[in-house]
Amino acid sequence: MNISLNWLNDYLDLSEFFEKPEELSKALTDAGLEVEGYENLAKNFDNVVVGQVKVLDRHPNADRLTLCQVDVGSGELQQIICGAKNHKQGDKVVVATPGAVLPGDFQIKVSKIRDVESRGMLCSGKELGMSDESDGIVILPEDAKVGMSFAEHQGFNDIVFEVNVTPNRADCLSHIGLARELSCIFNKKLKLPKPKFPKSKISTKKSTKVKLVDSVNCPRYAGRVIEGIQVAPSPQWLKSRLEAVGMNSINNIVDITNYVMMEYGQPLHAFDLKELGDQTVIIEASKGEKFTSLDGTEHQLTTEDLTIRDANRVVALAGVVGGLNSGINDGTKDVFLEAAHFNPASVRRTARRLGIETDSAYRFSRGTDPEGVLDAMNRAASLIQELAGGEVAGDYHDEYPKKHKRKAIKVRRSIIEERLGYQVKLSDFAKWMKRLHCEVRMSQNHCHVETPSYRWDLEIEMDLVEEYARLHGYYQIPENFPVLSDAPTHNSKEYDNQKRLTSLMSELGFLQAVNYSFLSAAWQKKFVQAGRYNSVGLDLQGVEVSVQNPLSEETSVLRQSLLPGLLTNLFSNYHHGNQQGALFEIGQVFGKNNDKYAEAPRLAMTLWGADSGIWGKSKEPAVMSLKNRIESLLAKLQAQGFQWRDMDDKERPTVVHPGQCASLFYQGKLVGFVGTLHPSISADEKVRTDVAIAELDLEKLMVGQPRSPKVKKISKFPSVERDLSLLVPKDVKAADLMHLMNKLGGQNMQSVRVFDLYEGKGVPEGQSSLAFRMRFQKTDGTLSDEEVSVVVNHMVDGLKKKYPVEQR
Repeated sequence: MNISLNWLNDYLDLSEFFEKPEELSKALTDAGLEVEGYENLAKNFDNVVVGQVKVLDRHPNADRLTLCQVDVGSGELQQIICGAKNHKQGDKVVVATPGAVLPGDFQIKVSKIRDVESRGMLCSGKELGMSDESDGIVILPEDAKVGMSFAEHQGFNDIVFEVNVTPNRADCLSHIGLARELSCIFNKKLKLPKPKFPKSKISTKKSTKVKLVDSVNCPRYAGRVIEGIQVAPSPQWLKSRLEAVGMNSINNIVDITNYVMMEYGQPLHAFDLKELGDQTVIIEASKGEKFTSLDGTEHQLTTEDLTIRDANRVVALAGVVGGLNSGINDGTKDVFLEAAHFNPASVRRTARRLGIETDSAYRFSRGTDPEGVLDAMNRAASLIQELAGGEVAGDYHDEYPKKHKRKAIKVRRSIIEERLGYQVKLSDFAKWMKRLHCEVRMSQNHCHVETPSYRWDLEIEMDLVEEYARLHGYYQIPENFPVLSDAPTHNSKEYDNQKRLTSLMSELGFLQAVNYSFLSAAWQKKFVQAGRYNSVGLDLQGVEVSVQNPLSEETSVLRQSLLPGLLTNLFSNYHHGNQQGALFEIGQVFGKNNDKYAEAPRLAMTLWGADSGIWGKSKEPAVMSLKNRIESLLAKLQAQGFQWRDMDDKERPTVVHPGQCASLFYQGKLVGFVGTLHPSISADEKVRTDVAIAELDLEKLMVGQPRSPKVKKISKFPSVERDLSLLVPKDVKAADLMHLMNKLGGQNMQSVRVFDLYEGKGVPEGQSSLAFRMRFQKTDGTLSDEEVSVVVNHMVDGLKKKYPVEQR
């Protein structure tokens, strides 16, 4: 939020900080209101002053130029050449004297134009950075003081601070709120505006009706009629104040409501009285109708939205935005000025659902002062009468069924000292509380503190202890290191296993991804189907869990799988030019089963593209590369006895390609799957490369981890290799054959692998020729051919008994 030092200076004397703004910045930051930066607006107008054209002649060498003798308050006239046509002798103008640097780094110097010296420039609004177009030089009012700095004349002699206000300090979202804070910090007297307007015979209560139906979401509603106003542009001082804090000027009425909002922190709204049907204002929940806001956007309302209505229609969304059908326009003569206190949750819910961001909603959703409603309304009414004329009604509506009551908070000295770690004088604590405009009653060992209504964040004893620590200075808290009498606790087994797993995945060439646990329900549904995931060993922990109050549709449910988030990372990388890569994620998935929430750990991986370098080209499919890396991971984990199994179409998750996927069977259970991303998904996402994915259940995969390393003696005797070629029906899997061969091969068999596949001439239809290479080795001697042959023959017999295979 932008804060003007000039504006703050209206309420307490801060004049010394115009020369040392960094000290004010530090004081605010030390008090918990971080200042992100500040800007001296006057620096943009150094050497730019108010001048008066005393003599106006033609340039002797150019018909389109004028030669002006200008008084800039220096005691002598300055000769300035000008090309504009809208000025005359006697006009007050804006003069950039030599040394000025105008927007666009335009430096003003003494120069010659057509052989005639010019000592400055008469400025247009565009040259001053105040408008996009130039209609000639700026002509100032007759009462402008010659020689005065243009920044001072225009109200730009100001320093604007950008303050980061935390959500609990809604009371500081205004100049008066921040002035209260500074008056407390510096112990300076606060001066607040005192609205004044003549008493009038006009009656708000007789000319309008107010019905407060929903007093829960609108605890207080006030309104006042002002008749006979003149809508017009705002005076310069008001425009300058609003522009200094980043707001645009609209007209005097709307500008006044914005000014008071930035002054008091209380949003206001002005209705065109003639547009209110039956001169009635009703505050109640929406009936589900459509509503068009001031910017012309149509919104569909629900019964959860609080509205301001007239007798026939919705004229405003309470605390959020006004309606197009009742706003102020050039023809408005009578207004109904609204000031209210709305339930923050109601405003926040409506603004977030409809995606409306306004200064009003920003303040109401954080909490406003219910006791400050009338002060702000009367201040605005006073300014409207001063700047727009009209007559302010003598009475007003004030619907306030349940008034705010201060409650006394008991604060014990023992608790303050215990929490802050140093001795505290109760009188010192009371001094700071009084500076905060609290009412304090002291006793021997404690205080009773009644907080002001605008400090709704101060509710319990610890809130006030924290306030004292903040104001007294955090640096007062001593640094005492805790006594470490016990040894640190050991990490949990799950943490150590996941840390080790992260390291192993990095060794295998993967980069780690970390995603939010929230995602879009539609995006999750595209990849996850409960029955199919359960069939490959990935229990979804019940049904999908919806977020009750999501920030957006993109974060509406908790994830049941890591793949939707990981694939989002993949698509983003691919579309940003990363044609090859490998990612993994370790995280929790969530579900709800019989009203009980559950979560489980998962490991997901994705790999896409292929090496394109001259030495790294590979024709290996991505899914085989990912499968090999998973096997390497299992080997590093010393996970023995795993097996890949085919999936039929009823089991296969729809996210993978049929025929290019397998489930992983380990220690008697299915623990996940690996496969190629389904081509339809790749096509939808415009990914034109091979993509492989996998997801594993970590709880099942990491059973018994960490395993103790197993070391066996390296044999010094030579190994023997034998090849075995078999005619195998196509429905018999090579993995099943190798699994049985490992069992039949005995303790001397070291490995078996497929090294050739042939189909064609000489091989019966429906069969394949598979060639296996086996390696045998003993640790206590050399194997003879006879010993190996016995084992191979035994193996062939066993294979023939279980499968319809023939040796070639």
